[in-house]
Amino acid sequence: MAAVLLRAFSFFLIILVGILLRKSGFLPEQAGDTAKKLVIYVTLPCAIILNFSRTQEVSPLMLLITLMGLLSNILMLAAGVLLTRRRDRRDRVLYMFCMPAFNIGAFCLPFVQSFLPAEGTVTACMFDVGNSLMCTGGTYAFVDSFFSDRGKGFDIRGFFRRLLSSPPILAYVGMFLLMILKLRLPEAVLTLIEPAAVSNTFLAMLMIGLLFHLELKKEYLKDILRIVAYRQIFGVLLAFVSYFALPFDLVIRQTLVLIAFAPISAVGPAFTGMCGGDAGKASAANSITILLSILEVTVLLLLLGLG
Repeated sequence: MAAVLLRAFSFFLIILVGILLRKSGFLPEQAGDTAKKLVIYVTLPCAIILNFSRTQEVSPLMLLITLMGLLSNILMLAAGVLLTRRRDRRDRVLYMFCMPAFNIGAFCLPFVQSFLPAEGTVTACMFDVGNSLMCTGGTYAFVDSFFSDRGKGFDIRGFFRRLLSSPPILAYVGMFLLMILKLRLPEAVLTLIEPAAVSNTFLAMLMIGLLFHLELKKEYLKDILRIVAYRQIFGVLLAFVSYFALPFDLVIRQTLVLIAFAPISAVGPAFTGMCGGDAGKASAANSITILLSILEVTVLLLLLGLG
């Protein structure tokens, strides 16, 4: 128990350091964007490649986990549409971006890397393939076309352009194909990328701190509490089904339980603003779910005996 609490607290401290570095002016405001680029373009792809390479075998059945990631987003997006059908566009956009999407790469992956074997990391990556199909482009394309008065409909080219410009997605798909074909990267390549892969945990948590934005205006609270409540209900259902109903090994089911309580995707607030929603409220909701997820994942690690 002490080991779990200490490791989880170390993650919290890194986030806190990021917050203090930005608040104190020691680092500029744009430092968070720089850290995000380093995570997305360097450390996260390296961590994905290294952990896939450490796994002996990936079953095609793991594609079901990718489908879970995709369907989870679609279900919560549909819920956001239905629950706000009588509200104005600004509110609808907020719910449609903040209810679906999980922050896997920057938040869950560091926990999974630290407490579970490589199979757990591969599970998180496979879920994130389906998740990323939506949160890095699919949800934006849907929301933009849903409220469009230009009659353009779903921008399929823009959707695939976003996906193909995402290094983590390319790393996920490329490594999965290599594993299916039973091909392995040379050990020399893995040795070269290992320092970057190992640093992903620290840099991802620091990035969260640098981008942390908690502005709890009174008018924000009602919607934030509703969004958090809906995500919590869905998280409990997803965790229950994952752990008790799926025919996977224990490590895979444990990983899916942790993923179920991931915070809102880091790109959610940006897309909210781009589609005419309240980006400030989305950022506050994102920050609340980060704090809540740190607590929940720590408790789950203890309950699952992963210390």
